[in-house]
Amino acid sequence: MLLRTRITLLFAVALVLIGLAVAAIGYAQRHYQADRLGDIAVALQRSLWDNLVASEIEDLEQIATDLSARISTLAPTLARDDVAAVIAGSPAVSSGIAIQVVDLNAEIVSANAPLFRAFPLIDARNLAVFAEGERMIAGLRQESPDRFVIVAMRPIMVDGEMRGAISVAIDAAATLSTLALDIGEPAYLLSPRGRYAAGTDPALWAVAKEALPRRPRQPQFITAGDEDYYATPMPLSDIGGGPAGMLLALREVTESREASQRVERFGLLGVGLAGLVIMIGLYLLLRNAFQPLEGAVRALDLLSKGDLSRPLASEGTGEIARIGEAIAIFRRNAQRLNEQDENIARQRRRQERVIRRELQHLAELLDAEGRAEILADLSEVLPDEQTGVAPANAELATLATLLQRMSARIADQQHRLTELITELKAAIVTRARLAALEQELDIARELQTSFLPKPLPPHPSFAVFGLMESAKEVGGDFFDIFLIDENRLGMVIADVSGKGVPAAMFMAITRTLIRATALTSPSPAATVGEVNTFLAADNEQMMFVTLFHGVLHLDTGEFAFANAGHNPPYVLHGGTLITLPRASGPALAVVEDIPYKDDSIVMAPGSTFFAYTDGVTEAFSPAGEEYGTERLENFLGAHANETPDALCRDVRADVLVFEDGGEQADDVTCFALRYDGPPPAAS
Repeated sequence: MLLRTRITLLFAVALVLIGLAVAAIGYAQRHYQADRLGDIAVALQRSLWDNLVASEIEDLEQIATDLSARISTLAPTLARDDVAAVIAGSPAVSSGIAIQVVDLNAEIVSANAPLFRAFPLIDARNLAVFAEGERMIAGLRQESPDRFVIVAMRPIMVDGEMRGAISVAIDAAATLSTLALDIGEPAYLLSPRGRYAAGTDPALWAVAKEALPRRPRQPQFITAGDEDYYATPMPLSDIGGGPAGMLLALREVTESREASQRVERFGLLGVGLAGLVIMIGLYLLLRNAFQPLEGAVRALDLLSKGDLSRPLASEGTGEIARIGEAIAIFRRNAQRLNEQDENIARQRRRQERVIRRELQHLAELLDAEGRAEILADLSEVLPDEQTGVAPANAELATLATLLQRMSARIADQQHRLTELITELKAAIVTRARLAALEQELDIARELQTSFLPKPLPPHPSFAVFGLMESAKEVGGDFFDIFLIDENRLGMVIADVSGKGVPAAMFMAITRTLIRATALTSPSPAATVGEVNTFLAADNEQMMFVTLFHGVLHLDTGEFAFANAGHNPPYVLHGGTLITLPRASGPALAVVEDIPYKDDSIVMAPGSTFFAYTDGVTEAFSPAGEEYGTERLENFLGAHANETPDALCRDVRADVLVFEDGGEQADDVTCFALRYDGPPPAAS
């Protein structure tokens, strides 16, 4: 490549690097400004939302205070009919406001809306806050998976003592519509898992939901269909200060983004054309300046090819002329050197024959591959013995390089042999250790299988079935079923944190403690609390276990249970699917001396209890979609009348079809119990 070409290319590279640096700075500045504008948009959105919610809360607090005062005039006990009459007489009922009154046990006394008769908005923690002092609790709360409400809660005081509490709530969708009108953009309320709860433009959500952010983070641009939008997500807090979900607003920015992109393209095109004109001008200037020097280079090229017979023309002036004189002197010296080379070549040919024989003898010491390479190198640097024609690069320096290469190959071959022996020894040791480890895993797997409950004899009052599949050789899931006495049937299902042998060991300890404690414990909550104290006392590994423990009274169908952080089970009866209450306490082995609460439900004959671990709902398809609780509930509703063994096997089969050959991410455990009524002797 000519010198002028190299200089031109170097200048072009410099121009490109400068252009890239300017573009990078502009890109960073543009994104910084976009982030600042996004922060301002989110701040404005939060301010408007907080003001709207505060306005709604102010009205709800007034209604709650008025109703609390009216209910406080009733008898010391909150009679259901009296409370219902007070609620029905409130003007707020006609305004679409939902009212709910609970007693000190957080049980619903009365409510004016069907959705608010299902479970109390006020839990034990809120009642404890009220007990510390008479004050108002208000804020946002997710009342159901697809419904947010703005709620104000107030204690009901009778003769200076708290007798209950009242909740006054309004659907947050109305407030969301007001916010959308204020900001002039569609807005949506999402659950903590990113599920749609409410929105002002459902049609836009259906188009853009796959591209929308499902977790609160910085505002960002998204593309939905043929349009571009600017999404501004904002996290929301519930009434207790925890995460309640996310408020998301969308602004259509297709035209502005296209205009910005056009400006960027035209700017880059202008810079590119200017750089091209500069490089062409520089190349033409250098070509005229370097023409005399190129004449001197051509003269040197003739000498480098051995053409000493052609006369050398002197070109140029100044430094170029002095270069021509130096080339003429070099030509005369080259002619004298040619004569000396002929004398040296004759002597060298004699030496080369001796060197060839010695090198061929050394090559015989190498392996077949190395010997072939050395002989090929010899043919390149020494003349052929038959024809006497020497290669073009037959120089003694090249021959010295060949000797060094042969020495290195011999040393390298010896080194490889030593390494192969060392690696073979290590492989033998590793194989022995692997065989021992596989044997230990087989023993652990057999030991864990032995912990699963043995089939109980057929019983007229119930039928049970469970299955467990570990994600690794051994896992942390387990279930158990046992008769406490002739009238009580105990069951437990649990999921230990982690996988593998440590989780299996922790599972074995937990199962042993549960079974031993349940035989003498008065209730499931007492059993869970005592086992938690045992596990948390010396839990240096900081493992924990989520657990559901229940006791079925065979004569009455009463099913008492305690839930320690586990997935809520279901009760199936006919076409009805009942979700049992969520956890009454944290997972086991986290904190000592934690009280757990008993819950109960009466199972009608023919009802089926179904429990599972999160390996079912947290299975993933090849596309990354989660199986989820909603899919499981739909499947159970469609198979509610199946036997326990068929139900468990069908759930597992449906999960396998959903995973479509993907790797199992977690241990999978299912358990089903069908209650057939009291035994004949008790009926």
